[in-house]
Amino acid sequence: MQSAFEFLLGDLNREWFFRDIYQREAYLFEGSSTKFSHIFSLDELNRLLNYMPLSYPQVRVTDHHNTIHKYDLITDQDRYANNVNNEINGEKLMRAIARGGTMVIDRIHTHVPELECFIDRIKEELGAGITANGYYSSHRQLGVNPHFDRHDVFAMQIHGSKRWYFKKDQHVLSQPMRRQATPVIDEARTGWDSVLVKQGDVFYCPRGMWHFTQTEDEKSAHIAVGLYPMTLKDWLTDQEKKLPVAELLEEYVQDLRGHAPQMLVQKLKQLVDLLQENACQPAQPKITLRPHLQLD
Repeated sequence: MQSAFEFLLGDLNREWFFRDIYQREAYLFEGSSTKFSHIFSLDELNRLLNYMPLSYPQVRVTDHHNTIHKYDLITDQDRYANNVNNEINGEKLMRAIARGGTMVIDRIHTHVPELECFIDRIKEELGAGITANGYYSSHRQLGVNPHFDRHDVFAMQIHGSKRWYFKKDQHVLSQPMRRQATPVIDEARTGWDSVLVKQGDVFYCPRGMWHFTQTEDEKSAHIAVGLYPMTLKDWLTDQEKKLPVAELLEEYVQDLRGHAPQMLVQKLKQLVDLLQENACQPAQPKITLRPHLQLD
């Protein structure tokens, strides 16, 4: 049986992907127009819009200049009936999309059994965290403003097509994006590479790569599958909860007599030795599947 991750990559070799493409290059995996029809479709998206409770900010609309406000989307005539101010108004939602906004549905897989099953299989195969967000844009519209993600993205094109613009440029993953210079976009898209992602295709965008999107003659719906492997920060956070590291971290390292910081140096050496010893053990990624309720 073909694995879910191999299905995502199509006919291309998994080992080749991790050796030559992963975290290095953007890449387009071409597929048939019906490739994802058993997992998700435009009909399923419309079903969600009509039968799923729509709450802000899980469901929201954004545009290229981030000008769409929460109150452009929610029902706010009766503050007592909508006292948490998060109920999406259907007419406002459709109006915002028609005016050029991109609708975003966070964790869309939790509302579609077939999609959630697919995402869970990838989680188990890769031993990494996975999320899936849904996006819909009308035709001839710019998408979200230029940005980079702190995770790798596999964009599954469910309906229509969308052009992705991308480029390698300076960035700092650990710093807020608002403090970093955004690459310039001129009318000719100078310095930006692009690819047209069609229905059934998958576009891989590595973390840290600047990108933005634009629809052309077709409307677009895609699922952005986010990949979250364990980071060093994740591992260290996990280590500080375990003995004997947790106990060592409670040790005093300040010498109140004002002597040289030998106490700190000694404890730090003990900590490094412990972490090196633990690092030699196989990592145990924590894969969390959503618990399902079931009545007999």
